[in-house]
Amino acid sequence: MRFHAVCIALLLTSASVAAQENLGTYEDRIAVEDVMARYVWTVDSLDADGYVAVFTDDAVIDANGAISKGHAEIRKVVTNLIQRRDENKANGLPTANLYHVISNVRITFPKAGEALHQSYWQTVRRDNDGKMIAAAMGRSEDRLVKRNGKWLIQSRKLTVFTD
Repeated sequence: MRFHAVCIALLLTSASVAAQENLGTYEDRIAVEDVMARYVWTVDSLDADGYVAVFTDDAVIDANGAISKGHAEIRKVVTNLIQRRDENKANGLPTANLYHVISNVRITFPKAGEALHQSYWQTVRRDNDGKMIAAAMGRSEDRLVKRNGKWLIQSRKLTVFTD
């Protein structure tokens, strides 16, 4: 009987430790949250340099099948937004600036030096009549890696809800 109690205690302890490791350290969780917040703030403020800085050199973004690989292509995400804003401004149209709202965030650490950030997102923008409207909504899955003590996004998969 005593042997069974010890075995059960060991199993529960190892399961608890494994679950805790999957949640990562407090410092790593905060660092991952900060990277993802900087991602949103830099894209919304059209800061191309800041945007690229949160990605690894070999990062890949899959935005509903549209693939951007590496810093040069990823930079175009923001520079294309700037170009569209400037064209709209020149044509007397609303700038179409986007503002992201992120929710239901889940962060796990599949193994040391790797994090998975999952969330729902919504973008809002000003419509032609000046009202804020939902532009799109979807889900994202970001895989981050810790390189030289710094967390960076290695891959980003965006799925836009279409129904």
